[in-house]
Amino acid sequence: MRHNPLTMKYLLVITMSAFLSITAKASDFPDDLGFKSLFRIDSDSGIKGPPYQKIVDELKELESTFPEIVNVIEYGRSVGGRPLTIVKIQKKLTIEGKLPAIYIGGSIHGDEYLNIEDRLPKWFAEQSEQKGPVGNFLEKGGVIYIAPILNPDGYEKRSRTNDLGIDLNRDFTVIEAQVEGLKQPETSALAFFLEEDLKKEGRKLEITMDYHCCIGALLYPWSFKGPTLPSEQLIKHLNIVEAMKSTVGGEIKSGTTPTILGYSAKGTSKDFYYEHFGATSFTFEGRRNREDKYFDEHTKMWDLILQRFEFTSI
Repeated sequence: MRHNPLTMKYLLVITMSAFLSITAKASDFPDDLGFKSLFRIDSDSGIKGPPYQKIVDELKELESTFPEIVNVIEYGRSVGGRPLTIVKIQKKLTIEGKLPAIYIGGSIHGDEYLNIEDRLPKWFAEQSEQKGPVGNFLEKGGVIYIAPILNPDGYEKRSRTNDLGIDLNRDFTVIEAQVEGLKQPETSALAFFLEEDLKKEGRKLEITMDYHCCIGALLYPWSFKGPTLPSEQLIKHLNIVEAMKSTVGGEIKSGTTPTILGYSAKGTSKDFYYEHFGATSFTFEGRRNREDKYFDEHTKMWDLILQRFEFTSI
């Protein structure tokens, strides 16, 4: 019996894929082997969202509903010409001192949409009118930035990268990693906006969190092997890890990228926010196909973070 070489090749790939899905996890393979992209171990959340423009339109409707609290800002354009949109939530108060800011981002990898980050602006806006951790934070002069879709081109095309095929979460300047980034319009526009807006209002970026998929983990700096956090900074990060585990789920792993994923990633957003702004900085890795079901748990996490965290600038 003669075997078609092409058929045998596909049978081999299918067999390997089935074997790996049963026996392996992402951290078992070095990043440079290409297993993650071949078998999509680390990407594609399986959660589908509405068209990007619909998300932007809903944010603008939120701005109309809460005009004194919500400001929707176009801070740049993607490679494909789509508007880069960030929501700024704050109360217009006159308060002396360097005031705290929180930043939340989502879908920097376009296929890792979780349907968490795009619902948070409405929740924060509604909570601003209540007596509670969010309302108290805003009353003391705090501000919350949320960029729900950082990579709109990738989001629309269900692609990890932007329209130039660049992984935006390797395009941030991190001196410790010897990476000179911010070469893409999506990353450079965001960094410039945050830098200028924080400076203009005399704010300190205290906490950042980028939502990703699909390991089920909370990751903190550094994203590459070598350096470690000073004890004081590690304690700050572990305080938020504790808040996350008590709300989002105790099964969620926590640690650095090399510890949890088994490889180094240089030029990541969390390393940039930590190094450049001095922020307590995280990547939240959601759970495939189901993280959107845990929205209430995420809001409880943010309530607890705002309640417990000692903001040095308040």
